Amino acid sequence: MSAGISVEDVLARVAASRRYRWVTEEVTRRLALEEIPHARNVADAEKRTKRRLHQIFGAYTGQADYTRLLLGIAEGREQGDDALRAACRAAMAQHASTRERLPILDELYARVLEVTGVPATLVDVACGLNPLALPWMGLGQDARYVAYDIDSGLLGLVAGFLDLMGVEHRVEPRDIVVSPPDDACDVMLLLKTVPCLDQQDPRAALRVMQASRARHVVVSFPTQSLGGRGKGMARTYRARFDELMAAIEGPIARIEELELVGELVFVIEAGA
Repeated sequence: MSAGISVEDVLARVAASRRYRWVTEEVTRRLALEEIPHARNVADAEKRTKRRLHQIFGAYTGQADYTRLLLGIAEGREQGDDALRAACRAAMAQHASTRERLPILDELYARVLEVTGVPATLVDVACGLNPLALPWMGLGQDARYVAYDIDSGLLGLVAGFLDLMGVEHRVEPRDIVVSPPDDACDVMLLLKTVPCLDQQDPRAALRVMQASRARHVVVSFPTQSLGGRGKGMARTYRARFDELMAAIEGPIARIEELELVGELVFVIEAGA
């Protein structure tokens, strides 16, 4: 390691940060080990590791009070469907990815379910606050929801929400770059995740998709940057998706493309 820098020292420094303390250690360790050989000292290694974490995590999340958000959702649920949806929208606005999706929630899930049917088991990879869109998903009472993310604080809110909604679930912090989920399921959501995977390892997205045992995989890409710029993004990401599909091993029955406001969505049906 560069200049005798200890990865444990870097992890301790990052864990002391309010913004990154809830990121699963598996991810922080992987990034720190990648950055330490290029660092001048432990402070530089910490800075480099935090920069990488910002790219894949910090740029999308604030420092929301998840306990307060869950209480708001619980109060909304007691007041009826409209209040529940309003509280879920307010909570989802705390994460950049789901905030961008708020205007198209009804259309997104209606169009996806036209292709996939209503799933009995849904796996949400790098879920963020997307599970809070459950009131728009039309899942049955016996549905099972599996959610993975790198933020254990956020996952506490997700687990509490799914408990509140009475949905069977498993919520797990995981570094999907090195441990792609392989759950058998009807639908796997991979929403606006490929670009974040590409920033870490250009081969990671293919590994995640190849490991999937889903009947349908829903892959989406942003068509605007966090700053609101969108020139050429749909074209670029459509080409990236085509590249992934060309590399996939195994049969594909069909691919449906859905271009919505702010999000380019592909629904892949696995072949027999």
